[in-house]
Amino acid sequence: MSDFNFEYMNEASIDALLKCRLCSKPFFDPIITRDGDRFCRKCITQKVSANRPTGCIRQSSFTENLVPMTEKILLDMLDSLTVKCTQCQKINTRVVHLQQHLQHECPKRIVLCIASDLKCPWMGPYDEFDSHIQKCTFHLLRPILMESLQFQKQFEQYKQSYDQQQQEIEQLREKMKSYENHMGKLQKAHTIILGSLSQQVRRCSEFEKDLQQIREEFNKYDNQQIELKQELQLIKEQTNQASIPSDEIPNESHRLNQLQQAIDDVSSKFQQLDVKIQLKSVDDVTNQLHQLDVKCQQRSDQSQNEIQKLKVELNQRMTPLNEYQLEIRKLQEEGRSQKDEITTLKQNVKQHDTQILLMAKEKSDTPNTLIHQDGRIEALMESIDFYSDVDLSRKKIGDQDMEFLCKKVIVDNRCGKLRLEHNEISGNGATTLADILYTNTSLVELNLSNNQISDTGARALARALSINNETMEWLELDSNNITDDGADYLADMLKTNTTIQILNLGSNTIGDRGVRQLISAITSHNNTLQCLNLTSNKLITDACVNDLIKMIQHNQSNHVVWLNNCSLSKNAVEKLKQEAEKKGNFALEA
Repeated sequence: MSDFNFEYMNEASIDALLKCRLCSKPFFDPIITRDGDRFCRKCITQKVSANRPTGCIRQSSFTENLVPMTEKILLDMLDSLTVKCTQCQKINTRVVHLQQHLQHECPKRIVLCIASDLKCPWMGPYDEFDSHIQKCTFHLLRPILMESLQFQKQFEQYKQSYDQQQQEIEQLREKMKSYENHMGKLQKAHTIILGSLSQQVRRCSEFEKDLQQIREEFNKYDNQQIELKQELQLIKEQTNQASIPSDEIPNESHRLNQLQQAIDDVSSKFQQLDVKIQLKSVDDVTNQLHQLDVKCQQRSDQSQNEIQKLKVELNQRMTPLNEYQLEIRKLQEEGRSQKDEITTLKQNVKQHDTQILLMAKEKSDTPNTLIHQDGRIEALMESIDFYSDVDLSRKKIGDQDMEFLCKKVIVDNRCGKLRLEHNEISGNGATTLADILYTNTSLVELNLSNNQISDTGARALARALSINNETMEWLELDSNNITDDGADYLADMLKTNTTIQILNLGSNTIGDRGVRQLISAITSHNNTLQCLNLTSNKLITDACVNDLIKMIQHNQSNHVVWLNNCSLSKNAVEKLKQEAEKKGNFALEA
């Protein structure tokens, strides 16, 4: 319950015992300190934080010892006070019934469109709900949008299945490549063995030729010996038959002796040669040939065994390889089929998006019915050129100016940068701006710092930037009274947005819960955000340090985080800086 939703009736007449000494207003969420003093919980917490801005153990201990007030009489008196709703001006509502009134009865309570599940950004008073429903583009297009969302979901499923099959195909290709490399190595080894075997066979052939020459020479000497013996035998026969004169006998005898001596010499040489051939040449060559034959046979057997093993191993490896190839063909055929389905789905989604954009454009092109009586905004617009950077800071621009301004700047002039800081823009003005952003095709940088867009504006902007955004890269929302709820909306936006690189959320009231939501979105879903500024968010404490460390360790895109002037202890800051140094490409300011 916000302090701005009601005001007390006849506040001056309320007993001082029911008022907080710090804010001088009736107790709201009253607590009792150890000393017995009574305060509003928010008042005493802010007081302690202001006295010790850096945070310490004493502050934490003091806060933990705050006890809710339990005096039934005082609580009943507080509940019986009458208040006036500042939204609908209803009076004489008891405090105890105020929550029921604000949530379920107040005609000015803020409600969402029934098409919020289709990302309709409208958020407004309950008494405007019916009129909005009658012209709500998202509600009118619900059948188309539901079909589009269904197509989108089916498309994501097909895409995920397709990517998974592509990974499986890539793994199978790597296995095939590994098998092919191994087969190449086996073939090289086989070639080397065959080369060595061929060399041994050639050497055996050369030894056989040498042996054949020695045998031929041996046969030649053997024939000469036989011829000499035959000639000697013939001479002896002739000698016995011939009648040789006595005076010629000595001469013939001498000649016969010479012939016999020559025969004996030839026979002796032949025997020596024969012995040498037999003992040396033949035996050595035979032994060498035998050894070579044995080695060749061993090498041949070994080569045959290795070749046989290689053939068996090759067949074993070829079997799963053939299966992989068949599986790859099937996967490729399925991939082509799914790719065709994905293409069809993309076309359908694109057609639906086009219809939605046309409807949204018709809505944004509705003639502006606001009348700027002072002509101030029109005068500012006259100096703006096409595709220019527009600076409208400190121009006292309010919600009533936003529709005309945004249409002129973003739609008509297609500016690239728009600066609106230090103006009077609330959540309603931010919602008007968000409606225009649905058709944005040029705006790259938007600065809304130092306004009051609150969680309402953050929600509208987050929804607009979650759908069909292709240009926005820099979003600054400093000092806009954004709480953890607004951080939740922006975290949901970061899960689908793929363009924003810098997000500035400094000087808001974001706490540990909001930080956790942002970190979860950045770590698990976002790959584009590079800088996140959370400076001067006093509700950020050591409770979210582990989540910040996880983001530093695992996030791949975010490289800069500002946490200056938050409620982090020195020990927590030191841990974060150590993790940032380990990361290397990460900068932390705290």
